[in-house]
Amino acid sequence: MRPLVAIKRGGVGSFTPKIGNLQILDTGKTSLTLTALVNFTNPTEYSATVPFVDINILTNGTLLGHATAKDVSVVPGINTNILVTAIWDPRTLGGEEGHQVGVEFLSQYISGW
Repeated sequence: MRPLVAIKRGGVGSFTPKIGNLQILDTGKTSLTLTALVNFTNPTEYSATVPFVDINILTNGTLLGHATAKDVSVVPGINTNILVTAIWDPRTLGGEEGHQVGVEFLSQYISGW
């Protein structure tokens, strides 16, 4: 077994996922539940099988939602069509500030910023 080595080249700072095939599964008074297929590049030489991932969705430090994925196999280089489920609920997760940040984020996203 190889010892653990710190990630260097690129690291997680170069993680830039591309989201496609977005589908709305459910809506609530302040929330959306979505699924999407995510593509990303693993800049390291390492592979991993991850049984469960839960990632917070933040904008400028404000929690807007979280995303989960199950049984993800990550390989070096391009990884495609990773099924992710996300809950977007800035008001519940981030309070009034979360609501305002979420509105601004969606406005900018729709405007192409």
